[in-house]
Amino acid sequence: MRKLMMGVVWLAVHLTAGSAGAAVLAVNAGGDLQAALNAAQPGDMIVLQAGATFTGNFILPVKNGTTDITIRSSASDALLPAAGVRITPAYASLLPKLRATSNGAALATAPGTSHWRLLFLEFLPSPGTSTADLVELGATGVEQNTLAQVPQHLIVDRSYFHGDPTNGQRRGIALNSGDTQILNSYFADFKGKNVDTQAICGWNGPGPYIVENNYLEAAGENIMFGGSDPSIPNLVPSDITIRRNVISRPLAWMTLGWTVKNLVEFKNAENATVEGNIIENHWVGGQQGSAIVVTPRNQSNTAPWTVVRNITFQDNVIRHVSSAFNILGYDNLAPSQQTENIVVRNNLLYDISPTYTSDSVAGPARLAIIGAGPKNVTFDHNTVDNSGASTLFLYGGATPTGVQIAGFTLTNNLLRQNSWAIYGDAIGPGEPALSHFAPNATVLHNTFAGASAKLYPTGNEFPTIAQWSADFVDRAQANYQLSATSLSRHAGTDGKDLGVDFAELSAALAGTAAPTADVSTPTPGPTASDCAHVTVDASSWLVGHGEANWIIHVTTPTPTCTWNARADVAWLIVKSTSPTVPIGSGFVKVRALADPSGRRVGHFLIGGSVVTVTQ
Repeated sequence: MRKLMMGVVWLAVHLTAGSAGAAVLAVNAGGDLQAALNAAQPGDMIVLQAGATFTGNFILPVKNGTTDITIRSSASDALLPAAGVRITPAYASLLPKLRATSNGAALATAPGTSHWRLLFLEFLPSPGTSTADLVELGATGVEQNTLAQVPQHLIVDRSYFHGDPTNGQRRGIALNSGDTQILNSYFADFKGKNVDTQAICGWNGPGPYIVENNYLEAAGENIMFGGSDPSIPNLVPSDITIRRNVISRPLAWMTLGWTVKNLVEFKNAENATVEGNIIENHWVGGQQGSAIVVTPRNQSNTAPWTVVRNITFQDNVIRHVSSAFNILGYDNLAPSQQTENIVVRNNLLYDISPTYTSDSVAGPARLAIIGAGPKNVTFDHNTVDNSGASTLFLYGGATPTGVQIAGFTLTNNLLRQNSWAIYGDAIGPGEPALSHFAPNATVLHNTFAGASAKLYPTGNEFPTIAQWSADFVDRAQANYQLSATSLSRHAGTDGKDLGVDFAELSAALAGTAAPTADVSTPTPGPTASDCAHVTVDASSWLVGHGEANWIIHVTTPTPTCTWNARADVAWLIVKSTSPTVPIGSGFVKVRALADPSGRRVGHFLIGGSVVTVTQ
């Protein structure tokens, strides 16, 4: 077996084995990482010393083969998150650190390279600086102006990306490759002043992309496709899946002056699905406050093929934002193609409020603003609790095909009036707005709570706000399931309940098949007062290295003490003396402590109360 040893010999224990004949190339602190990257062959594993820092602008070179080369931490798998489990900053001490410099990204790809896997790594900027990108998958300009130059078959899994806490960072990953997966990773502190920042941004790669089960934190746009014109003619990033991520930013940033624009943005993209995500914490800042933006932008007027089409937003929770969707039919500054086939279905939107603002300008707090004549826009089975002037705002704008929305569908939604449920710019509310901006629209089986029936199409319901609020199990606690007596049950055009199907929503958030019974709305876990009475049974056995495995069984006499089916509160392998344990049964690994008598002790936070278990 080939081996390339650099520095102190590292013994590979508890790591997934490579293919027969593959080598393990160990690089310890002070070793030559680029030499290992150059020497590695398909199927090899490059193992970096846990906690060591490697500073430079490293390149993933071209290899001949179809088997992944893995770059990973030397820490044992037993100490790190299992497959499918999101990493957190708590694991930083076990991760080798690839540090960018003022000259560029910590890690980039050579043109045409393929089959690299990044696992259990930390990427960070130079101290006190904020370089453009931490990682560049693919390139722009003459380095990548044909599809043959595009890197392919790349995987980023369970890795930690972050900017400088004080200075921020422009971007985590520049995603300009093909066939790339970004999984179970953590992105934080991508922020800046008077500059756009992103956790992930792609504009010169064809896809497909899977971005799944990550924490994505940025000030400008947490995740964006487009924003710069592609160097490859006629390229549109395509076949994009954004699934089961937490797309967020700290509300504390609201007063710190970072340039805030959107949470999710498509400027040049097609065939995308955004599902099962928590999308939260957005305010009026650098723009007018829409959390999700669907607007084609031929940014530098060199890409008239720019388009946003075939985009589906489904089974997401969108909350604590100043407004939700902004959908634009055409670029109003340069030629583009028409936006079409936008579907927004089975999403829960709540706490959409004008109070989310970084200055004196109140947020519009709408479900959507739609202009410039997009084609085929559907809102179906959404539950929307907003407090803005209008729920849907329609306007004209610059468009070569007219301001009308051809194929507008609004069905089975639980909506409220506020000032106006549907308002047309310079036209007014209700049916006149629809007749002008969305003739032949299908508007059926919605509630327009607090609205006057005479203003809107027949075939909809017009409860009072009090009646509408009383239909939910517990609106004050963000439980928007319908009560057993609600008249909105089985009232949809498809015979289903109006608003969100919570079984489908919760299954999407958890990444599981839909359960047969309703489950709770994804809200924060129970408090100590909710779950004052819990019983804990535990057993443990020593594994080694000062750790213990604990089997925890938690029961409660009341049905209110259930945890939601969310991936980020599933059973996790953690290393802490106080992990949070969901109510139910499961397995958790903790550091073993000993009290004066020599017994092992574990402390668990259950239902808001710390429960101590000993053996």
